[in-house]
Amino acid sequence: MRRFIGSKKFYKSLMIVVVPIVLQMFITQFVSLLDNLMVGQVGGSEMTGVSLANQLLFVFNLAVFGSMSSASIFGSQYFGAKDKEGYQESFRFKWLLGLVVFTVSTLLFIFLDDELITFFINNSEDQTTDPVVALESAKAYLMIMLVGNLPFIIKEIYSTSLREMKETFVPMLSGIIAIIVNLLFNYLLIFGKFGFPELGIKGAAIATVLSRVVEMLVVVIYSYAKINKYDYFKGAYSKTLKLKSVKMFMPKTIVMVSNEVLWSLGLTLILSCYALRGLDAVASLNICNTVSNVFWTIGSSIGNAAAILLGAQLGASKLKEAKEDSYKILFFALIVSIVFASIMVGSAYLVPGIYKVSDQIKELSRDLILLTALFIPMHTVDTVMYFILRTGGKVLITFAFDSLFIIAVKLPMALVLANFTTLAVIPMFLIITAMDLIKVVPGYILVDKGVWLKVIV
Repeated sequence: MRRFIGSKKFYKSLMIVVVPIVLQMFITQFVSLLDNLMVGQVGGSEMTGVSLANQLLFVFNLAVFGSMSSASIFGSQYFGAKDKEGYQESFRFKWLLGLVVFTVSTLLFIFLDDELITFFINNSEDQTTDPVVALESAKAYLMIMLVGNLPFIIKEIYSTSLREMKETFVPMLSGIIAIIVNLLFNYLLIFGKFGFPELGIKGAAIATVLSRVVEMLVVVIYSYAKINKYDYFKGAYSKTLKLKSVKMFMPKTIVMVSNEVLWSLGLTLILSCYALRGLDAVASLNICNTVSNVFWTIGSSIGNAAAILLGAQLGASKLKEAKEDSYKILFFALIVSIVFASIMVGSAYLVPGIYKVSDQIKELSRDLILLTALFIPMHTVDTVMYFILRTGGKVLITFAFDSLFIIAVKLPMALVLANFTTLAVIPMFLIITAMDLIKVVPGYILVDKGVWLKVIV
């Protein structure tokens, strides 16, 4: 048991990194919940349309996340090794990846919007959601949101680079400022307050785009205002990305981007299985996921902190210290996740009632939130183990741990349950979610064996 408990010094260093990340992600997802509630006041069909558009944007977001994370594996170790030139190469590589993801996703969303959205729409006799309104709402929301994708990528390039230098406060601050902007303009543009036009879901999309532009500006301006402190940015644009760096970074990047895209596509296809039970199921899952995302943040936040701290230790060749700290981080994540799960149980009886939807959707949403809360500790531990394994560049293992599992195990189960049984959404959701328990033991064995303890720079 002693190996899982750290010293005061350890927890102090961990909290310095993890608290700003947790706060940023928690506040961001909490505002997404408020954003969703505001859209929900427009109408249930409109809210479902927005959720369908966001499901497509979810794939884009994870493609960006995978791109930035692949470069960050190297960036964190370069920073730990005090290799400025290598660090700048990883920074330039982020730009290359970001622009590729932006171009491909924009073309897909513009030319295949109808096909992508209608994939999730299934007519059911007992549903209370209008599929025509849902489709039109999704298309209108998606087209406006595309404008904010490039600022989002630029913000991620700088935010992830700052975090690699153990600067987590400024990305958090920029997120809080963006949240305030988002909430303010949501109120003004969705409902038409103080002379602003009443734009409904279009107003929600415009508010999000504005907040992304503000968040990008805060991070970029700060990075160069404090250029002497973050001198790794000095001269970053004076050279072009070297071909040998691309060859070095690309193998792990291909695996990681493929992992994120396949993982998000797997989740998206599983959602389409739930959608076979009607649009009311989609609306209920949207409410559940919006609430869940507030609490899921604990896993990704501690995982990101682990990647920063352990990555720097690996870069400095402190392998023993990295392994010892990995146990402490995992145990810390488990304890905190139990607290978050308890709070989530209470939210199940509060949040669904705020939405302007049918009682049927409210009751289904409540039950889904309660089930999700039960699995938060498992999800958190799985997520942190994923980040630990990835820190040492073990991307093939994390690929199997993540996207291969969802494509080869969870998705086939969802397809079978949706198409060959008459199970309702709740038992389907329980079975599919519980399958993640399979990963806990092998994940811990891999962490314990130290297969991830590799210096890759």
